[in-house]
Amino acid sequence: MGKTKRIVKCDVCKNMIEIDQYGNSNACANCGWLQSEESYQHPNIPGIRNIPSLNNAIKQYNNGVSTTLANFNDFIETYNNYGEVEFTLNNTRYGVLYDDDNKKIALLNIQANEKQLFNDIHDFKQNAKINGKLLKDLWDNVTATDFLQET
Repeated sequence: MGKTKRIVKCDVCKNMIEIDQYGNSNACANCGWLQSEESYQHPNIPGIRNIPSLNNAIKQYNNGVSTTLANFNDFIETYNNYGEVEFTLNNTRYGVLYDDDNKKIALLNIQANEKQLFNDIHDFKQNAKINGKLLKDLWDNVTATDFLQET
């Protein structure tokens, strides 16, 4: 039995895309969204195939913001659900992951191999700093968010 593919509208930008039998697509050529039946079924949950939730991606697209760039809260919730995420700030990649050796959450500067440790995600959210400034205050300058790739 062959795999069934269909042409549908992207959930975010309404561009025509091809989905597989499970409702998944490659990145939309127009907005970059990775279509997913699960994202459609749970539009307020971030971190399913994309870091932003579907509803936040639609809002971002309508405001001219990248559909694949998570706001700070979606990024934190994706960490809670997935466990390993990354972002780019000032051309530097950072990873957020659980440090098994120290039993804490680590903010890792991937290029410099430097890390900060936090007791839990709340501690990270309130106290993570880059160059002396709170990450939550710098978030508007983040240029990419993703699930953690190889470090």
